[in-house]
Amino acid sequence: MAKRIKLKWRDKEIDVQDTADRLVGWINRFKQVGDLAIQYDPGHAALPWAGVRFILLLFVGDQEKLAAAIVGAERVALLIGRCAIYEQLYLTDGIPKNAKEATENLCQGLLTLYTAILQLLCRLIRVFQAEIKAIDEPESAVNAAVVAVENCCTRPSTCYVFEFTFVTRQYDLQIIQPHVNIPKKLREHLKHFMPIIARIDKNVDEIYNNIEENQRMAILRWFSTVPYQSHHDLACEGRVEHTGAWLFSRKEFTRWKNSEAPAILWLHGIPGAGKTKLVSATIEYLNGIRKFDKVAYFYCKRDEADRRDREKIILSLIKQLACPPKDKTSRPTRICAEALKAYKKEQQDPASRNQLNFDSSLNLLGHQVECFEHPAIVLDALDECSEEVSSHLLRALLSVIRKAKRPLKVFIASRHNLDIENRLRDLPHVCIEARDNAEDIENYVRQQLTLAIQDRRLLRGKVSQELRECIEKGILGDANGMFLWVDWQIREVCKLIRESDIRTRLGKLPKGLTGVYDEIMNSIKSQPDCNFDLATNALKWMLVSARPLKPDELAAAVELDPSMAMDSPTPSQGPILEVDLLIHCCGGLILLDNQLDVVRFSHLSVQEYLE
Repeated sequence: MAKRIKLKWRDKEIDVQDTADRLVGWINRFKQVGDLAIQYDPGHAALPWAGVRFILLLFVGDQEKLAAAIVGAERVALLIGRCAIYEQLYLTDGIPKNAKEATENLCQGLLTLYTAILQLLCRLIRVFQAEIKAIDEPESAVNAAVVAVENCCTRPSTCYVFEFTFVTRQYDLQIIQPHVNIPKKLREHLKHFMPIIARIDKNVDEIYNNIEENQRMAILRWFSTVPYQSHHDLACEGRVEHTGAWLFSRKEFTRWKNSEAPAILWLHGIPGAGKTKLVSATIEYLNGIRKFDKVAYFYCKRDEADRRDREKIILSLIKQLACPPKDKTSRPTRICAEALKAYKKEQQDPASRNQLNFDSSLNLLGHQVECFEHPAIVLDALDECSEEVSSHLLRALLSVIRKAKRPLKVFIASRHNLDIENRLRDLPHVCIEARDNAEDIENYVRQQLTLAIQDRRLLRGKVSQELRECIEKGILGDANGMFLWVDWQIREVCKLIRESDIRTRLGKLPKGLTGVYDEIMNSIKSQPDCNFDLATNALKWMLVSARPLKPDELAAAVELDPSMAMDSPTPSQGPILEVDLLIHCCGGLILLDNQLDVVRFSHLSVQEYLE
């Protein structure tokens, strides 16, 4: 972006880069149509291209001359490409004999235009060699010649012949115009013929799009199958409106967001402070800013292997960055060239791995961020990965940032972690203190109490304003910046059936998350033996399972008797225990993730407490 040149020329601002890009585009189109110069007179017809090339190779010191060179060369490339199309359409052997006058007029117009183009190129070269200063006269000749050629191609008598001959190959361009004087019989034939072709074209296009979409999905699945969108949706659940407003107004965040250079920002805080909710709010916030044309993210999680693996994390980011931003001129289904190239290379290699290794993935990630103007990467709960994995990821992301030519933004959230802190100590960071998210917690408490009263979960909806204020004050007074603690207290208050019990409860709230979990475990132990056994079995299976268990798997596991020999006959099985009963027996320490259809701990701190 820093190398883009904008010049003033004839009261206009010329973006040299954009104009040069168009020039290359015209040349490529011309090559696709076919270089007719080779067919007719390669020695002379190649002169315009030689002139364009010579001008672009000249040493140009004057900015005004540079603008003139780029603008003139782009104009010439456009005209040559357009005229090549005219020659292929209208000056081939298939033209009827009664089109002789029309073709002669077109040939004469093209000859005049080509002559004017050569004169313009010669004059441009002389300008750059400081022999003359003005180029107005040849440019006027080119404009006049262009008008003459366009008139040849749009005159009704000429159009009739041309359109009659080429209608079958140009049906998709709808070149039959109402003003053209075409015989009635021909119009009747075309009236029946064109819809059939249009339907065939539409059906073929739909088939092609379906094939293209299937190929796209297969490539994206090859990179990653981690359901990152479901993880984000889960993180957004229950988030109060305006969550994170305090963060977005912090000077550290503002500087990071507005920086025109690559930058990294670290958000850290105590367990249960609502970091994941803040991360989900940050992702939505960045997506709402127009300049961020791509936001890739990942929610790490300790109890899911795919969400704590360094290769899986990088590949998920690659998958999200593989699709360029949608625009009016490109298909939303296309995959960026670098990702497609990496996929094809691996597929063509007989000894290919199932997926890219870490180094290859990291290299591809570095290339992909260059496809966007303002990309952003967001990582949540980096501390839930092992120290080795988090160290590799940080080193990798810092490497990508150092090499990035675009203003890549990286946002990382974690607990207070010594290893992460050592690596990010000198970089911008935001620490969540109790006073920072106090407003977010206050809004959350008010929202949850309102819902509990409306749903008649709190004293059957009969709550006085004085009691409500008392509950808010009691819970907020001991929150200490912990969303999770607040959530537990609201649940416990809703279980009480008398106002006096609620007031008593508010006077002896447990301290911190450890106090909450101690209280829950005591309530589990006070249940009947059968319920206590079910709860402890469920919690033990949750702790030792290599992956999150599905509801029916956990329900079946808790019924197993470890004392029974492996070769003993299997007892007759009754109905499988409902997972809702298990969750109730465990006092809310576990919950059902409906989106992923697995049972998980309600928070990482629960797993750490039980361990």
